[in-house]
Amino acid sequence: MKKTLLPLLLLFLSLVSYAQPRIGLTVSPGFSFTDVKYDPNDDTQVSKDGTALRAKFGLEFEFPLAPNYSFVTGLIFAPKKLSVKASNFDEIRTSIFNQTEQYKIQYLQIPVTLKLYTNEIQPDMKLFFQLGFMGEILLYSEPLDKDNVLIDKFRFFDVSFTGGVGVEYGAGINSLLYGGVFYDHGLVNVVNDQNNDLSADLSIRMHMLHLKLGIKF
Repeated sequence: MKKTLLPLLLLFLSLVSYAQPRIGLTVSPGFSFTDVKYDPNDDTQVSKDGTALRAKFGLEFEFPLAPNYSFVTGLIFAPKKLSVKASNFDEIRTSIFNQTEQYKIQYLQIPVTLKLYTNEIQPDMKLFFQLGFMGEILLYSEPLDKDNVLIDKFRFFDVSFTGGVGVEYGAGINSLLYGGVFYDHGLVNVVNDQNNDLSADLSIRMHMLHLKLGIKF
């Protein structure tokens, strides 16, 4: 997978440089969290375990299609943290054992979105709405504890719906500042292989609520 990723990135950048879009530098601090589904036929339970503060960053490429809307893609590095809680009832000791497992995951995100602008609400200031999907390629995954046993392997890709609203301000002749609130909703179960002792399929989808800040040239 990694051998094919580099040629694809080079092709992507070549196409972008040929089309000459507006380029934005962006950073997005926010909260990463999960949606866990597990329906066992025994006393084992697996559920989500809180949120994690993360920040993703990268480049956005905006291709104007008309005065008030654009096609936007990019290359975004997105670190995430997956945290789940497992509990099991021991009938002999009549007690419940709890274990929290955390995993470090890193993705390369490639958004495919449409950005819609309003007319100016103040001089040099516009509102925008952005909707679309995001392909995510797994770059790295690692359990934060060597005793983690629930997930053996993560899927090499994810797909998210992304949407948000924000403000763009003309800070100069050739630069624009922008910021907005966005939500990324994972659509794919990121678990590829799980512990064989689990009595049901473990399904985990990853989401993120974040504040996007950027400057566009």
